[in-house]
Amino acid sequence: MDARILNLMQFARKAGKMVSGLDACVRGLNHHVIRLLIVAEDTSIRTQNNLLKTNSSSPNPVKIILTGSQKEISYALGLPITGVFGVSDKNFAAKILEYWKAEA
Repeated sequence: MDARILNLMQFARKAGKMVSGLDACVRGLNHHVIRLLIVAEDTSIRTQNNLLKTNSSSPNPVKIILTGSQKEISYALGLPITGVFGVSDKNFAAKILEYWKAEA
């Protein structure tokens, strides 16, 4: 996983522009505040499908990126092991997406 993405995720978390966990992200999607979903590659298929279903039923679907491992991301953010993260700020989301595309 790109260190620049982790760095931006850390800044977004400190700024209060990030939520973590499946329930918080689904709630954010339903309230239309999430701009980007970051899902760890080792997150279960059931969780990924739940997010895809919720996102596709939303009037404004957001981008979902698969990157890193749950342990790597959670440790970098100082959170318990979690596989789903939502970014609510459009500028953080745009820059993370840009770095992710450059990485691929």
